[in-house]
Amino acid sequence: MEEGNLDISFDKEGGKEFAVLCQKIEKMRLWLKTSIEEQKKADIMTREVVGNISHDLKTPLTAIKGYAEGILDGLASTPERIDKYARTIYTKAVDMSGLVDELAFFTKINQKNVLYSFTKVDISRYFSDSVSELALDLELKGIHLIFQSYLAKPVQVMIDVEKMKRVIGNIIGNAAKYIRHNQGMILVKLIDENKSVLIRMEDNGEGINEDELPYIFDRFYRTDSSRNSTTGGSGLGLAITKKIVEDHGGEIWAESKIGVGTAILFRLNKVKAPEKEEEQ
Repeated sequence: MEEGNLDISFDKEGGKEFAVLCQKIEKMRLWLKTSIEEQKKADIMTREVVGNISHDLKTPLTAIKGYAEGILDGLASTPERIDKYARTIYTKAVDMSGLVDELAFFTKINQKNVLYSFTKVDISRYFSDSVSELALDLELKGIHLIFQSYLAKPVQVMIDVEKMKRVIGNIIGNAAKYIRHNQGMILVKLIDENKSVLIRMEDNGEGINEDELPYIFDRFYRTDSSRNSTTGGSGLGLAITKKIVEDHGGEIWAESKIGVGTAILFRLNKVKAPEKEEEQ
């Protein structure tokens, strides 16, 4: 152990006291080995995250620099052109802010430094309100966001309200990027199951190849297979979504058909109804 070799287990034969000591040392060896392996994985992930985000930041930074130089050099000689340049700079700065925010959150959530505050909510009301908050912005982009609940009665779930909003926003935002026609639609459905609620969020976008579906929740994976994606984004959104859903005790997956659209589905467990007290 002193030399860093944590692969050899300890012999537990011998007297009772010695066996107990070996058990404690063995437990410490396994804990150290697991900790070191997790740290190595975290270091690899950190290097990958920093490398990819650094690449993605170059695009908006280059645009900001170019448009700022255009203003300073007098290329934007009219109020209209100056306004256009300024708006572009602002948009790119917002993109950068989003990249940095997702990087920070992804790092925290994978290092288990994010605290959850679970609250009991009516899932239909919560999703209806969350969808309504996003509907107007999407409508301006020509995308109709529709909510449908197939729950026969009120159902309660335990969620972190803010983090679940991030899940909804990530899925809907990702879907909106890949709708490339003027009659876009994103449909959010709640479907009753025995002990859980199935949330199905489907779009009429371009769809994803079947062989790519297993990887869309991996960090930095993009279905266009290009780091210079015109759709933007950090490539972390669905990875963050998957982690949040799993931290809620749920599961998440995707279904898709080219030319038809994509559906992201996940389950949330219902709050168990209290057992009725027996009549005295």
